[in-house]
Amino acid sequence: MMKFLLKLIGTAVIVLWWIVAGFFKKIVDIFRLLARIKKIFVNKNENRKGGDSL
Repeated sequence: MMKFLLKLIGTAVIVLWWIVAGFFKKIVDIFRLLARIKKIFVNKNENRKGGDSL
């Protein structure tokens, strides 16, 4: 009985760790994507300003 409980607790910890790690990875990926999009728009605005000054 004790072995079964230890296996159950170990499995629960691993599954929770997997879920939390996946969740944080998704958040980091979203921030990277937003930073990439922001960089693209900043570069376009700089090019637009540079074109107007010529």
